[in-house]
Amino acid sequence: MSSLHTPTPDEKRSISTSSSEEIVGQLDAKLSTLDPSCDDEAYHKVLRRVDMRVMPLVLIQYLFMRVDVTNISNAAIMNLEQKTDIKTQLHLSAQQWVWVIACFYYPYMFLEPISTILLKKTSAPVWLSRIMVTWGIATCCIAATTSYGGLITTRVFVGALEAGYFPCIYFWTFWYTPAELAIRVAALYSMSSLSGFIGGFLAYAISYANGVLSGWQWLFILEGIPPILIGIVTFFALPSYPEKSSWLSAEEKDLILRHLHKDAPTIHGKTFDWNAAQLLFTDPTFYSFTGAWICAGVGGNGISFSLPTVIKDLGFTDSRMANVLTMPPSFASFALVLILGRLVQKGKLNPFIVCIILDLVIIACYIVLLYVDSVGVRYFVLIVSTGASGSLYPMLWPKRVQALRGTAMAGLGIGLHNASAQFSGILGPQVSFKVSIALMAGAVVFHSLCASGCFLSISDVAWVLMHGPIQKYSSGLAHRVQAQTQLRKSDLEEKRDSAYVV
Repeated sequence: MSSLHTPTPDEKRSISTSSSEEIVGQLDAKLSTLDPSCDDEAYHKVLRRVDMRVMPLVLIQYLFMRVDVTNISNAAIMNLEQKTDIKTQLHLSAQQWVWVIACFYYPYMFLEPISTILLKKTSAPVWLSRIMVTWGIATCCIAATTSYGGLITTRVFVGALEAGYFPCIYFWTFWYTPAELAIRVAALYSMSSLSGFIGGFLAYAISYANGVLSGWQWLFILEGIPPILIGIVTFFALPSYPEKSSWLSAEEKDLILRHLHKDAPTIHGKTFDWNAAQLLFTDPTFYSFTGAWICAGVGGNGISFSLPTVIKDLGFTDSRMANVLTMPPSFASFALVLILGRLVQKGKLNPFIVCIILDLVIIACYIVLLYVDSVGVRYFVLIVSTGASGSLYPMLWPKRVQALRGTAMAGLGIGLHNASAQFSGILGPQVSFKVSIALMAGAVVFHSLCASGCFLSISDVAWVLMHGPIQKYSSGLAHRVQAQTQLRKSDLEEKRDSAYVV
């Protein structure tokens, strides 16, 4: 393998403050600054090694994280007929239960951006292991609560301690290009869907352990122990950055670093920078993506936080079987997100168009839930809407990462967007289907704006949705999509080889 020059941080990773005149068009996320002399086969061999080190552990972490997030909805109806459910034993009203669900998301939302910065300040193995061990302990403590105040307190602690786990996507940007992230983010979100499947089964099985301890108490204990154990493993097994990975040779590290986009986050980049914050908040895509995140989260994902109760309220099953019947909707989401993620990665589907279609499907499902009385039909559209809503975020994350430049901007942007997603847990369980329909209509608008890169005319949106090489046809339009643009004049001077599109 030929010797390769490793760019310095200033050469490759500094946050660009270029004016819009320097931006000449849209560079597809699949292109990188990789030298044409690099061995494509060697790079993919290294990528497979990275996947084996990073992906299994992160996916398992996220699976149990989502199990712990959603277990409160399963606990809501466990052993309801025996009067040993959590609401009866703690004497909770319907409004108090809404606060029990929502209180988790307030500290999570406010601490998420800070936790993302601390992930870079420390390292992924240190910070993620800290998160997992502490949230596992706090989850087990929920089993000891005997009052509404105690339940609220422990839920707030779980939210505060768990904040920051999701920025593992930020951690991935040190290893993968936006194009490579597509299928990996889809795999991550598929674990969220799979957690609903597993959580429903565990709630059903653990409900039979109702005895000295109630079923809901056993649920929190048994689902709190695995994160503690996985967190300990994470500290020793998860790699931090390519530059610090002793299991990679110098040439393999060089291959990974040169394959990343020049504006990708780096170990040498600033953890926080005011210029990066200014660039982020003056970037039109920050507001379009934030709007999309909130509308899709509250309008689409909100129902998932009370899905077992919604299914039980259909009136054709008891509490145990209602938890079992959450499994088909979760599996539908699991399968759909993997299929769509693979097709997007292969370039068969445009992620923005996929999101708009999913928005419309969710709207249609909610209309059916409003006006159709047939139990079978209502359950079927719950399966469809759950599958569609669970696929929205993973379609957008690679494009969101693509529009963020530099270490500080990526860290802050990812943290803030994931924080905005927490409105789904705060408001989602409380909104009606009519409000959800209005929010999903808003999601259609914001997804269109995300595609355009800024607030453009409808014709401009349509053009960008075509994913064409716009710099060949309209330099003026290229300037107007600055925030979604990766190609500058300096890039045009570099030699590029289409064989190195990954």
